[in-house]
Amino acid sequence: MIKILLLTDYSQESERRLLNGFVKYADTQGGCIFYPMSHLISQEKDNSKEIIKLAKKFKVDAILGLWHNINVEEAKKLNIPIFLRTYKKVYDEFPMLTGYYKEFGGYAANFFLNQNFDHYAFIGMKDIIWSVSRYEGFSEQVAASRKAVTFRYEVEDFKNEIGAITQWLHSLPKPVAMFACNDFMARQVTEICQMEGIRIPGDISLLGVDNDEFMCNISSPTLSSIRLNFEKHGYELAKILFKMVDDKNIWPARIAVEAVGVVERMSTKRKIISDPYIREIVDFISRNYTQEIDISRLTSFIPLSRRAIEMKFKKEMYPHTITSYIMKLRLDHFCHLLETSDLPVSAAADRSGFIDSSNFSTIFKKYKGMTPTEYRKKYR
Repeated sequence: MIKILLLTDYSQESERRLLNGFVKYADTQGGCIFYPMSHLISQEKDNSKEIIKLAKKFKVDAILGLWHNINVEEAKKLNIPIFLRTYKKVYDEFPMLTGYYKEFGGYAANFFLNQNFDHYAFIGMKDIIWSVSRYEGFSEQVAASRKAVTFRYEVEDFKNEIGAITQWLHSLPKPVAMFACNDFMARQVTEICQMEGIRIPGDISLLGVDNDEFMCNISSPTLSSIRLNFEKHGYELAKILFKMVDDKNIWPARIAVEAVGVVERMSTKRKIISDPYIREIVDFISRNYTQEIDISRLTSFIPLSRRAIEMKFKKEMYPHTITSYIMKLRLDHFCHLLETSDLPVSAAADRSGFIDSSNFSTIFKKYKGMTPTEYRKKYR
């Protein structure tokens, strides 16, 4: 059983998913012992002395994780596999846990290009390797396909830049397709837009990276994100690390996580709507579709008759009526829960806005051609 000094941030879902994959492989080899030392992770301070001291104390077989300011010469003297994740510098002396960062940017660009946007923007973190590369991939693909310039903002200290970011968001031409360097940054954008009355996805169609389920689902509106195969990444990493413990001549340069698709939620589900009244109604429905919506309530804030609202809505949102559009959003939400959670079907239906779930399976089969249980089995 090998021993590993672990430098990881457990608050990040991506880190937990990577470790889940790692443990799955480790269990096939008799398991491993972790020595978690998250308190030693620092982008500013050099904690090399303490890390090396603990590695010797526990006689670990490998070190894994976020070691930003590594003392290369002293670390090499340990003569054990050291798998690094760093934000600002690449170390050629050690295997790096990385990603196809530039490809993620191109992936995001293609997602938006297929929706025929005229304007594109990126918000990222200053001098962070993976953020810079994601911008490069995004902007290069946009320039190649649409001959368009990508508006860019790089954040150095978010708390002290809220005013500047707000001003930048207001200054962007609308509607704009925005790619955020990760879900955390995208979440910050949604908060500012809520306070400033900037509509998502009406004014800004917003896409993040990592598919952090918690972060994406507490955003308002819920956040679309590129899902990365952290579990597979962790599994393959463990496979190589176990080999390296036995044979230190195995020394890969990079182990990279890949994108596996966009998990689309409300932040990118945008349709160009010319009528301002219908835009307001769609925004209202997008925020409230999981609740009971009385269509007659719409006339309380739209100065039109119910009949006029229904006619205008169908013209703008064809082939949807107001009722069928609410049904579509609820079904999309329900399908997402079936694919990504272990909730019972009845609970998932309730969370999606289907208050009366007694005949829900019949309704679902009418629209999807299969029962909820069959759908989950096929797409989970």
